[in-house]
Amino acid sequence: MARWQRQLWTGAVVAAFSVFLATGAHAEFTSCVLENGVPVPVVETEEAGVFSDITGQQYHASDVLQISTSGLPRAGSSVNRSSFQALPIAPQNRWQMTPAMIVMNANSAPALLQKELLAAGKAIFMPQASFGACAKLLRSSEQAARRAGRGLWGQNRAAPVYWAGNPDLLLKAAGDYVIVQGRIVSLGKTPRTRYLNFGRYWKTDFTVTIARSEEDAIAMHLSEIGLSFEDLAQKAVEIRGVLDVKDGPLMAWSHPEQLVVVEQKRAGRDGQNRD
Repeated sequence: MARWQRQLWTGAVVAAFSVFLATGAHAEFTSCVLENGVPVPVVETEEAGVFSDITGQQYHASDVLQISTSGLPRAGSSVNRSSFQALPIAPQNRWQMTPAMIVMNANSAPALLQKELLAAGKAIFMPQASFGACAKLLRSSEQAARRAGRGLWGQNRAAPVYWAGNPDLLLKAAGDYVIVQGRIVSLGKTPRTRYLNFGRYWKTDFTVTIARSEEDAIAMHLSEIGLSFEDLAQKAVEIRGVLDVKDGPLMAWSHPEQLVVVEQKRAGRDGQNRD
């Protein structure tokens, strides 16, 4: 495709997409894209969740983690080779990939790929660039799949959900992105770090840390739902992130949307890895 053809194509895409974003039927997109974001035509690569434009620049579907299981097709096989547009939402990462919201069927019946993957149980919500209404949209899509037992939430129990009360099993998942459910037993604080303790023995039990540099953003998020750090004591919660090991299993809370407070009856009941 010649340069002038690419420019005409991109201009047509931008114009069509601007009309699309303005329609109330797809108001959900406005919460997940930058106000002046320019859509980029892309195609899928062999790597799940990664797309490439005509110049070779790569984009990855931000805020979702596709779970690879034999029974779960990746995005391409589920959307019948749809046309895709990438809407960048953050600068390139260290792997030279641009985080983006991916719109499928961009020229006919547009849909947000991340939302579709979550609703079908083919991915889990992984907060990265989403906040507020966008995070709520993505989380609710995942919750719908969980309630219906779709995909990785179904009989194959492929979802990486763990119970905080089993630190030995958590240690085996070190390095993985997982969801942990449990009750915060106590809180701790040093000049540099806050601690959410999920057991009485911090050297062996699951612990969540909040760095001082992240504290203000997380405190503001908590205040928006009527909570403070101190209110988290004894709360049943669900938190997601990469499991690390320092004495016992450890997870850093760096994005406000990683943790949600859940009803008492739910804590520890949704995961397959409880025993």
